[in-house]
Amino acid sequence: MKKRFVSLCLAGLIMVAPASAVFTDISDSRVSQTAAVLDALGIMQGVGGGSFAPGKALTRAQFCKLAVTAMGVTDVSPYASYTIFPDVKHSHWAASYINAAVRHPELKEKTIIRGYADGSFGPDKIVSYGEVCTMLLRMLGYKEEDVGPFWPADYIAQAQAIGLTDGVTIADAHAAVKRGDAAVLLLNALNTDKKGEEGSTLLDKVASSTVKDCILLETGKTYSALAADAALFYEDGVVDTESPRKTAGTLDSSMIGVYGTIVIGKGSSKVAVGVIPNGNKTETYEVVNAAADRIVTTNGTLRPDRKTKLYISRDHAMGEYENVWANLQSGDTLALYYNEYGVLQLMAVLPKTTAGAAHSFVYGLATSRRIPAEYTIIKNGAKIDASKLKKYDVVTLDAANRQAIVSDTKLSGKYQTDSTTYSHPSQVEILGKKFSVSSEAAATFKDMKLNDYITLLFDADGNVAAAYPKKDVSAEMQGIVTKIDGKKATVTLTNGLTLRDIPIAKDVKTDVMGRLVTVSQSGDGADLIRRTLSGKTAGNWSVAEGKLGGNAVSSKVRVYEEVLSGAPLNAINVSDIDLTSVPASQIKYTVQDNAGTVTNIVLGDVTGESWIYGIGYGKRIKGNLHIPSNWNDMSEEKQKEYEKDPDHYNYTYAVIPKYWENGKTVEDKEYRVVSLPSGLNGNPIGIPRGYSTDASIVNTSLDTLKLTLIDTVKPSAFDGSSGVRTKDGYYELAENIGVYISEQNRFISLQTAKSNYTSFRVYANKTAENGGKIRVIVAS
Repeated sequence: MKKRFVSLCLAGLIMVAPASAVFTDISDSRVSQTAAVLDALGIMQGVGGGSFAPGKALTRAQFCKLAVTAMGVTDVSPYASYTIFPDVKHSHWAASYINAAVRHPELKEKTIIRGYADGSFGPDKIVSYGEVCTMLLRMLGYKEEDVGPFWPADYIAQAQAIGLTDGVTIADAHAAVKRGDAAVLLLNALNTDKKGEEGSTLLDKVASSTVKDCILLETGKTYSALAADAALFYEDGVVDTESPRKTAGTLDSSMIGVYGTIVIGKGSSKVAVGVIPNGNKTETYEVVNAAADRIVTTNGTLRPDRKTKLYISRDHAMGEYENVWANLQSGDTLALYYNEYGVLQLMAVLPKTTAGAAHSFVYGLATSRRIPAEYTIIKNGAKIDASKLKKYDVVTLDAANRQAIVSDTKLSGKYQTDSTTYSHPSQVEILGKKFSVSSEAAATFKDMKLNDYITLLFDADGNVAAAYPKKDVSAEMQGIVTKIDGKKATVTLTNGLTLRDIPIAKDVKTDVMGRLVTVSQSGDGADLIRRTLSGKTAGNWSVAEGKLGGNAVSSKVRVYEEVLSGAPLNAINVSDIDLTSVPASQIKYTVQDNAGTVTNIVLGDVTGESWIYGIGYGKRIKGNLHIPSNWNDMSEEKQKEYEKDPDHYNYTYAVIPKYWENGKTVEDKEYRVVSLPSGLNGNPIGIPRGYSTDASIVNTSLDTLKLTLIDTVKPSAFDGSSGVRTKDGYYELAENIGVYISEQNRFISLQTAKSNYTSFRVYANKTAENGGKIRVIVAS
């Protein structure tokens, strides 16, 4: 069984444009593209408020709706007035979709989803990876005789064999399928040939047609001459600037540069709704300089044929290389596209790949452009009025959407560059991180000298827009240290920039790992000074309304949990928070931009997901021998006797948790500590995420959470893998929970444990009323 085209195998596809997702909570380009296409096809929408919630698990009812819609069934009203399964009354929100899956003429024979042996459907149970693979195969016409008798192993193996699972990394058949992975799996299924029908796909049910081997080059967001519902594509060897292709609104920016198949939606308009990657080879290079017979890049020299086509977005035109090579500039990111036979088809400099686009400007200067009165002003993901604009904000005018996108992101440090002309660089290095600089932005370096302390200003796409001496404009830089490796560190700044593997000063303490720090530079390395979590915006956080007290919360807000005072900060997604309103007592720290919008929030233990839950052990580790002053005067026998005394050694301690993760027991991580916390010795515990397991680092404040024994239950108390009935009421089970077997000193899957053991001690992090879940299970 062959696929018509490769769907979302993006591991080997080099993305050549930054993602600018329709959904503000998606950071993965693959998922962003997938979500945009499925949304446009009417198959899978967001959850409201511009969010997609890619990390949320799906229920059986929710996935059933997606499956029915992906099969091209949009009118399910005939199936809404009766009950098939006793636990899916006709009033249930998904009843019409579940009933259609069973009774619709085109779906009935495929039996894409079944109920349980007791006649129930389990609409609110979390759908598992095995179940999803099975449903997708049935949608494509596979039957048990085509797959094999062993469920779910045979079904997952068949799904992998035909490419349905490309782009997802779920290992456990019983693991919950989250919305992001479900989107990828669904689109893969839409693009896969049906069983015994080569050339026929489910996409035919939801799209009117497709156009293969095309590249999206520009949208109305990147080229103001285009309407909001138009785009430029490379199709059949040409770029038609006179008659651009009509689209379903402005296509998601994450699709720009994607080499694949255009999907044409149904309906009278027959417009393009998205581009699906075809998996063909794509390469990117940074241009150093160009000549008529070569392109020198940072990775070597390219020698394209003189007739090779080259598209340059700033010119919005395509020509043969021999005629347009002189338009290439140092610092350009050049994308090369090859067909399925490995022949180079197109070279392109795409929009947003060169820094500091010409439509961005610095606000508040005599030379600043005017923001049209009819434009909506968006700053750091929140709508503001013009009075909240500040001098040195960077404004990007989006003509297609009549918006002014504003950024106040800055970075200060010592000016370094590899460019030969310091006063007009093509790239700049600050704190060990290199940034490309456009010609427009380079003009602001005219008075800069090497090793000067300067401040870079960035536009909303993360491009350098301008530079100023630090004495005139400075950046307050604070962030979370996410990695320390020898003499380098990675810091995620609260302004959205990430400084990866930056050199750090020699006297930086290891206790900054996972903590909030101030970042500065006074020499060659970065100084990281730990900050206290003091200062926050007053009030409760209404997650749904995007308000914290009286302040707006950015749609791109970065959220962390500090589960214990002094513990590392663990990044979480807004979608991880089940509360509609987070009380002020659970808000520890906030960061606001210069317009008052909340851009970063540190919470207490709100979600319960910032712990590693498992079985805790501790040990004493023998260190160096104390050498007495008379060592050389001692006989060899006396020295050996001295070495046997444990009191003659330095000792350190280590917490060694054993826990279940990604379908296996983890038992090789040690957390070096000053002293052992209480509650270890094989008891169920939680350890805050983020502490270092580097043997050379001693964690100075590692405390553990003692889990509460809720009940001892039998296998029949479990509601599949979603919950358990206890004497204290119903508790949800943590996702992908494993079961600890004391006699074997290891974890196994819940399904295996229920088949082999009769007694289960269930432990929770909190009471169910306070959002607690069963986090550890011990079977005997």
